[in-house]
Amino acid sequence: MEREVPEAVYTECSRCREHTVHEVLKGKMGKASLEGTLKCAECGRTVTTTIPMPRQIPTRVIVSNGPVSYQSSTILEDDELLMEGDEFYLEDGLRVRIASLENKNDKRVKRAKATSIKTIWAQKFDVLNVKVTVNDGTKSYSRRIQAFPDDEYSIGQFLPLEDMDCFVHAIKIRERLITRGTAEARDVVRIYGSYRKKSVPVLDLEDDV
Repeated sequence: MEREVPEAVYTECSRCREHTVHEVLKGKMGKASLEGTLKCAECGRTVTTTIPMPRQIPTRVIVSNGPVSYQSSTILEDDELLMEGDEFYLEDGLRVRIASLENKNDKRVKRAKATSIKTIWAQKFDVLNVKVTVNDGTKSYSRRIQAFPDDEYSIGQFLPLEDMDCFVHAIKIRERLITRGTAEARDVVRIYGSYRKKSVPVLDLEDDV
Protein backbone atom coordinates (compact mmCIF):
# COMPACT_ATOMS: atom_id res chain seq x y z
CA MET A 1 0.00 0.00 0.00
CA GLU A 2 1.37 3.39 -1.03
CA ARG A 3 2.14 5.65 1.90
CA GLU A 4 0.17 8.90 1.97
CA VAL A 5 1.90 12.28 2.03
CA PRO A 6 1.22 13.94 5.42
CA GLU A 7 -0.48 17.33 5.55
CA ALA A 8 2.10 18.68 8.00
CA VAL A 9 5.32 17.61 9.71
CA TYR A 10 7.60 18.76 12.50
CA THR A 11 11.07 19.66 11.24
CA GLU A 12 13.81 22.22 11.94
CA CYS A 13 13.43 25.70 10.44
CA SER A 14 16.76 27.41 9.74
CA ARG A 15 15.15 30.84 10.15
CA CYS A 16 13.33 30.09 13.43
CA ARG A 17 16.29 27.95 14.59
CA GLU A 18 13.97 25.37 16.18
CA HIS A 19 11.65 22.55 15.21
CA THR A 20 8.32 23.93 14.03
CA VAL A 21 5.22 22.70 12.24
CA HIS A 22 5.63 22.81 8.46
CA GLU A 23 2.76 22.57 5.98
CA VAL A 24 3.53 20.11 3.18
CA LEU A 25 2.71 22.01 -0.02
CA LYS A 26 3.67 19.07 -2.22
CA GLY A 27 5.68 15.95 -1.68
CA LYS A 28 6.56 12.39 -2.47
CA MET A 29 6.93 9.61 0.08
CA GLY A 30 9.72 7.08 0.14
CA LYS A 31 9.95 4.11 2.52
CA ALA A 32 11.49 6.20 5.29
CA SER A 33 11.65 9.76 3.96
CA LEU A 34 9.59 12.61 2.57
CA GLU A 35 10.82 14.66 -0.39
CA GLY A 36 8.75 17.79 -0.65
CA THR A 37 8.16 21.51 -0.49
CA LEU A 38 7.50 22.64 3.06
CA LYS A 39 6.24 25.93 4.51
CA CYS A 40 7.03 26.91 8.10
CA ALA A 41 3.85 27.76 10.00
CA GLU A 42 5.75 30.25 12.21
CA CYS A 43 7.73 32.41 9.78
CA GLY A 44 6.36 31.38 6.38
CA ARG A 45 9.75 30.26 4.98
CA THR A 46 9.37 27.78 2.13
CA VAL A 47 12.00 25.15 1.35
CA THR A 48 12.32 22.05 -0.81
CA THR A 49 14.07 19.30 1.10
CA THR A 50 14.13 15.64 2.08
CA ILE A 51 13.45 14.72 5.68
CA PRO A 52 13.46 11.32 7.43
CA MET A 53 10.08 9.84 8.40
CA PRO A 54 9.24 7.14 10.96
CA ARG A 55 9.26 3.60 9.61
CA GLN A 56 5.83 1.98 9.34
CA ILE A 57 5.19 -1.35 11.07
CA PRO A 58 2.20 -3.57 10.18
CA THR A 59 0.87 -4.90 13.49
CA ARG A 60 -1.66 -7.61 14.33
CA VAL A 61 -4.79 -6.58 16.26
CA ILE A 62 -7.18 -9.02 17.96
CA VAL A 63 -10.55 -7.27 18.23
CA SER A 64 -13.14 -8.34 20.79
CA ASN A 65 -16.75 -7.49 19.95
CA GLY A 66 -18.79 -8.97 22.81
CA PRO A 67 -18.45 -12.77 22.67
CA VAL A 68 -16.84 -12.68 19.22
CA SER A 69 -13.14 -12.04 18.51
CA TYR A 70 -11.44 -11.68 15.15
CA GLN A 71 -8.06 -10.74 13.74
CA SER A 72 -7.38 -7.41 12.07
CA SER A 73 -4.33 -5.20 11.64
CA THR A 74 -3.10 -1.63 11.86
CA ILE A 75 -0.07 0.38 10.79
CA LEU A 76 2.12 1.81 13.56
CA GLU A 77 5.09 4.15 13.27
CA ASP A 78 8.31 3.01 14.91
CA ASP A 79 8.46 5.99 17.29
CA GLU A 80 4.96 5.44 18.71
CA LEU A 81 4.36 4.58 22.37
CA LEU A 82 1.11 2.71 23.01
CA MET A 83 -0.65 2.30 26.34
CA GLU A 84 -3.54 0.31 27.73
CA GLY A 85 -6.70 2.39 27.31
CA ASP A 86 -5.55 4.20 24.16
CA GLU A 87 -8.17 4.54 21.43
CA PHE A 88 -7.53 4.40 17.70
CA TYR A 89 -9.17 3.56 14.38
CA LEU A 90 -8.46 0.42 12.35
CA GLU A 91 -7.96 0.67 8.60
CA ASP A 92 -11.64 -0.21 8.05
CA GLY A 93 -12.72 2.75 10.23
CA LEU A 94 -13.71 0.73 13.32
CA ARG A 95 -12.93 2.51 16.57
CA VAL A 96 -11.26 0.31 19.19
CA ARG A 97 -9.70 0.64 22.61
CA ILE A 98 -6.53 -1.17 23.72
CA ALA A 99 -7.23 -3.77 26.42
CA SER A 100 -3.64 -5.03 26.60
CA LEU A 101 -0.41 -5.29 24.61
CA GLU A 102 1.58 -8.43 23.92
CA ASN A 103 5.29 -7.90 23.36
CA LYS A 104 7.66 -10.04 21.31
CA ASN A 105 8.54 -12.04 24.43
CA ASP A 106 4.86 -13.12 24.59
CA LYS A 107 4.28 -11.10 27.77
CA ARG A 108 1.26 -8.90 28.40
CA VAL A 109 2.26 -5.32 29.22
CA LYS A 110 0.40 -2.05 29.84
CA ARG A 111 2.66 0.09 27.64
CA ALA A 112 5.15 -0.58 24.88
CA LYS A 113 6.93 0.98 21.93
CA ALA A 114 5.63 0.00 18.53
CA THR A 115 8.87 -1.79 17.68
CA SER A 116 8.39 -4.25 20.56
CA ILE A 117 4.70 -5.05 20.02
CA LYS A 118 3.66 -8.44 18.68
CA THR A 119 -0.12 -8.17 19.13
CA ILE A 120 -2.59 -5.49 20.20
CA TRP A 121 -5.61 -6.85 22.09
CA ALA A 122 -8.49 -4.41 21.65
CA GLN A 123 -12.21 -4.01 22.22
CA LYS A 124 -14.73 -2.56 19.82
CA PHE A 125 -15.40 0.96 21.04
CA ASP A 126 -17.86 2.65 18.72
CA VAL A 127 -21.01 1.81 20.72
CA LEU A 128 -20.92 1.05 24.43
CA ASN A 129 -23.33 -0.71 26.76
CA VAL A 130 -23.53 1.47 29.87
CA LYS A 131 -24.78 -0.16 33.07
CA VAL A 132 -27.53 1.67 34.99
CA THR A 133 -28.80 0.83 38.48
CA VAL A 134 -32.20 2.37 39.29
CA ASN A 135 -33.27 2.57 42.92
CA ASP A 136 -36.94 2.57 43.98
CA GLY A 137 -36.88 2.65 47.75
CA THR A 138 -35.93 -0.88 48.82
CA LYS A 139 -35.80 -2.24 45.28
CA SER A 140 -33.08 -1.86 42.65
CA TYR A 141 -33.28 -2.56 38.94
CA SER A 142 -30.35 -3.19 36.60
CA ARG A 143 -30.57 -1.89 33.07
CA ARG A 144 -28.21 -1.18 30.15
CA ILE A 145 -28.28 1.67 27.67
CA GLN A 146 -26.30 2.15 24.47
CA ALA A 147 -24.04 5.17 24.11
CA PHE A 148 -21.22 6.53 22.01
CA PRO A 149 -17.88 7.05 23.80
CA ASP A 150 -18.22 10.86 23.66
CA ASP A 151 -21.75 10.94 25.09
CA GLU A 152 -21.93 12.80 28.40
CA TYR A 153 -24.00 12.03 31.49
CA SER A 154 -24.66 14.61 34.21
CA ILE A 155 -25.71 14.46 37.83
CA GLY A 156 -29.39 15.42 37.98
CA GLN A 157 -29.99 14.41 34.36
CA PHE A 158 -33.35 12.89 33.45
CA LEU A 159 -32.59 9.52 31.86
CA PRO A 160 -35.37 7.75 29.93
CA LEU A 161 -35.11 3.95 29.89
CA GLU A 162 -37.20 1.41 27.99
CA ASP A 163 -39.59 0.49 30.82
CA MET A 164 -38.91 3.19 33.43
CA ASP A 165 -37.26 6.57 33.84
CA CYS A 166 -34.78 7.86 36.40
CA PHE A 167 -32.86 10.87 37.60
CA VAL A 168 -29.07 10.39 37.75
CA HIS A 169 -27.75 11.00 41.26
CA ALA A 170 -24.30 9.37 41.08
CA ILE A 171 -21.88 8.09 38.45
CA LYS A 172 -19.11 5.57 39.07
CA ILE A 173 -16.13 6.24 36.81
CA ARG A 174 -12.95 4.19 36.80
CA GLU A 175 -11.17 6.40 39.34
CA ARG A 176 -13.98 7.31 41.75
CA LEU A 177 -17.66 7.91 42.39
CA ILE A 178 -18.87 11.39 41.42
CA THR A 179 -21.96 13.16 42.76
CA ARG A 180 -21.61 16.39 40.81
CA GLY A 181 -20.55 17.33 37.31
CA THR A 182 -20.47 15.19 34.17
CA ALA A 183 -18.68 12.15 32.79
CA GLU A 184 -18.15 10.76 29.30
CA ALA A 185 -19.57 7.33 28.52
CA ARG A 186 -16.06 5.98 27.82
CA ASP A 187 -15.19 6.51 31.50
CA VAL A 188 -18.44 5.32 33.08
CA VAL A 189 -18.49 2.05 35.03
CA ARG A 190 -22.10 2.44 36.22
CA ILE A 191 -24.79 5.11 36.48
CA TYR A 192 -26.96 5.27 39.61
CA GLY A 193 -30.42 6.80 39.42
CA SER A 194 -33.62 7.26 41.39
CA TYR A 195 -36.78 5.68 40.00
CA ARG A 196 -39.46 7.64 38.21
CA LYS A 197 -42.55 6.03 36.73
CA LYS A 198 -42.61 5.97 32.95
CA SER A 199 -44.45 9.07 31.76
CA VAL A 200 -45.78 7.23 28.69
CA PRO A 201 -47.28 3.76 29.29
CA VAL A 202 -45.26 0.88 27.86
CA LEU A 203 -47.25 -1.33 25.51
CA ASP A 204 -47.10 -5.06 26.12
CA LEU A 205 -46.87 -6.27 22.55
CA GLU A 206 -47.47 -9.90 23.52
CA ASP A 207 -50.96 -8.99 24.77
CA ASP A 208 -51.70 -6.70 21.84
CA VAL A 209 -52.72 -9.46 19.41
